[in-house]
Amino acid sequence: MNTDPRSLLNFFAAQNAEIDVVWFIVHFLLAALFSYLLSKVYVHFGNALSNREMFGRNFMILSMTTMLIITIVKSSVALSLGLVGALSIIRFRAAIKEPEELSYLFFAIAIGLGMGSQQALITGVAFLVVVAILALRHFTRPGETKPNLYLTLSGKKIRRGLHSSDHQGAGQGGQRFQTQAY
Repeated sequence: MNTDPRSLLNFFAAQNAEIDVVWFIVHFLLAALFSYLLSKVYVHFGNALSNREMFGRNFMILSMTTMLIITIVKSSVALSLGLVGALSIIRFRAAIKEPEELSYLFFAIAIGLGMGSQQALITGVAFLVVVAILALRHFTRPGETKPNLYLTLSGKKIRRGLHSSDHQGAGQGGQRFQTQAY
């Protein structure tokens, strides 16, 4: 085994791989197609309260950017180590409010990873399986469940009192709620 420090330095600095432009374009377009379809699946089958159409628009740029990064980084150990270091200092400011949103973001990243590593067949098969499971789950769930609605009110302070002696109200067990502004 050669332990010359210069050969190790050459190993890290001189790793270049030729990227076939035709295959890159094909995988880039496939990443765009799969992420576009993913956004349509998210809009149709998603349960998030946020604007699903606007959130789904991010999938294409996320998948294609991930694919580009993986295509560049896979040919160099030094670049991949640098990428790990760079990503360790990035802090995302946008809060993901629901786990479902995070799941779809990971799915978009997985599409980019698969296409960037030129694994179009396994990425396509996995995409179809996951979409089939999401569709099956959507069509077989018992009854339509209504998501919680979070409402934030601002303005005057409101004091609510419960009067159990008033049996004409619409509350549970004949109780009536009284609201007063102060």
